[in-house]
Amino acid sequence: MFAKNSPPIDDKYTIHLKELPSPPAHELHALFYRSTRHYKEFCAMATAVRLGLFEALKEPLTVEALCLACDILPEPTHPLCGLLSELGLLSRWGAQYKNTPLSSIYLTTASPWFQGAVIRDIQNGFFLWDHLETVLKEGPVAVEEETFFEDGLVDSLAAEILCGELQKTVTTVAGLSAFKKARSLLDLGGGHGLYAIALCQENPDLRAIVFDFPDIATKAEAVLKTHGAHRVDFVSGNLFADDFGAGHDVVLLSYNPGGKSPDLLNKIADALNPGGLFVTKHLYYRDGEGSKDRLMDLEWSLSAFKGVSKGPHIYRFGGDLHWEAYLKLLEERFTIVETMDADTFAGHPLAKFGDRLDSRMICAVKKNQ
Repeated sequence: MFAKNSPPIDDKYTIHLKELPSPPAHELHALFYRSTRHYKEFCAMATAVRLGLFEALKEPLTVEALCLACDILPEPTHPLCGLLSELGLLSRWGAQYKNTPLSSIYLTTASPWFQGAVIRDIQNGFFLWDHLETVLKEGPVAVEEETFFEDGLVDSLAAEILCGELQKTVTTVAGLSAFKKARSLLDLGGGHGLYAIALCQENPDLRAIVFDFPDIATKAEAVLKTHGAHRVDFVSGNLFADDFGAGHDVVLLSYNPGGKSPDLLNKIADALNPGGLFVTKHLYYRDGEGSKDRLMDLEWSLSAFKGVSKGPHIYRFGGDLHWEAYLKLLEERFTIVETMDADTFAGHPLAKFGDRLDSRMICAVKKNQ
């Protein structure tokens, strides 16, 4: 049974093995479970999109036929299809699987609401988290602001807003009397140009300019061409350093880094005609307010924009006005006609850079001064 020279049993160690730890481990293990299961489910969905499973399953197929179509192995594909079925992305009839309406609308490339760019953006965010230990020891990962938005984020934001935020925002703006008589629109940091395109569709007399970094031009122009937006032009520039003209009837500013600076607000007012409409969507902090989301604050700290001073909380920059000060300055030159909370106009949070949190949309008309 026991070796002749085995050491004597330690009574204290024996008693320790019989004791339950306190607090119980299930609280910690529940955190492990939630994190690991959701991460693995995401990996399964992302891989299925990349390999074209949802493209192949527009029509019912057996797993064997699916493997032939996608050049994959049947052994892991059987449980993958079962998992995707449990997640509501595939329907099963006997030995065959087929897309559900959810995956048909959002996970097939031919759909105008395809969310592939959002999946890629989430995966890009994981790259930063993989370097968390390095950041904690050496500091944030340096990124160029222009390439940060050009490398997938603009595509992701475009895909996200097409799921509801674009439609709700455009409906609100199009219903305002100041918009109905507008002839010139300026979308600052407008990236993909979808807001400008949609608003021009609402007002046949409107012409629009999308003003953004030069690196965004190719993406924006491709979107404009896709939608036949002949009354929308792209102009390259930096809205903090460059002049973007005057005589505009509408100015849009959505979720732009540094969009709450007093200098930019005054510059926007100068660009608008008297009676012109200013529409802005941003996350604001009240005077003295701390964190809105600790997880997002941590992600915020993982990267640094060259030449930009970040604050300690998500979407906070050096020189930003807090909510009360922003409203005070805004009301010196504008009359506020409508404000909306994020639940009214924005999409579902995704726990990634670009989330709306408790952002607000403000519609204001420039005073006749």
